[in-house]
Amino acid sequence: MLSDELNELQKLCKSEQAFEKLKEIVAPIAEERDYKERCLSALESAISSDYDSILITEIDLDEPGPEIVYVNDGFCEMTGYSKEEVVGKTPRILQGAETDQQVLDELKDRLKSGRCFFGQTVNYKKDGTKFINQWDIHPLFDDEGEPEYWVSYQHDITKRKQAERAFVDTQMEFGDLREQAYCTFVDMDNNGNILAANHAFCKMLGYGDEMLNGHKIWELAVGQDQQEIKELFRNLDDEDEIKQSEFEGLLEHKSGIPVQVKGELELHQLRDKRVIRAEVQNISLQKKVMEALDKEE
Repeated sequence: MLSDELNELQKLCKSEQAFEKLKEIVAPIAEERDYKERCLSALESAISSDYDSILITEIDLDEPGPEIVYVNDGFCEMTGYSKEEVVGKTPRILQGAETDQQVLDELKDRLKSGRCFFGQTVNYKKDGTKFINQWDIHPLFDDEGEPEYWVSYQHDITKRKQAERAFVDTQMEFGDLREQAYCTFVDMDNNGNILAANHAFCKMLGYGDEMLNGHKIWELAVGQDQQEIKELFRNLDDEDEIKQSEFEGLLEHKSGIPVQVKGELELHQLRDKRVIRAEVQNISLQKKVMEALDKEE
């Protein structure tokens, strides 16, 4: 025990005998605390190069949400909150208008079934600044092997996402000319997550320019085409296997109307990850145009 703690403990005791007895009771508790603090410090040091922050909550996921029991200095630096401001609260203090509810629902479903979760969405710092927070959440088990806490390793990937967006905007030569020529394209990561889509693609499906970001590309497909597009991405796992591929099927307009499309995939390497660009043709629109031309003849 620390000398300051011993002095405070002695002040509370009426006699030296009582002090020695109380010290005997408290010492093992203090030793266990110190041991856990050393372990936590070692854990933080081991992962400090990969994660900005660590957040630990109680295991209970019911309303009002899991209570925060610990955050490290990295969390405070990343969010602007002090430890005193967040301990006892829930991670919901980081959520706001643009936080993706679908991601939160998936997170809760996975944790309720005892599984780990890896994901990302918009979070908010204490001053209201938006940032993209990537989580890697795992259970911490007690001595009986039962989950006791959730530990969330977090990383601010805002700059990385901005770099990805810059790649999307600039890596295709004459991108503006292609846009003016009604080129319709969508960019995805290796897992099918939409990184960005140009205005023509969003307009084709009735969405705003930012509304599709973060969704899986096959979530836009209709029926069996969902599975076929998933399989297409599984075939992209081997970097040496394929550099270009084609697909044809139905995507669903925001109104629920199916849109027949044909697409061509191209893979582009961006530092440590790949970006998959799909250039899409609206076959439904082409058919309508041809039908209109046939009627005029």
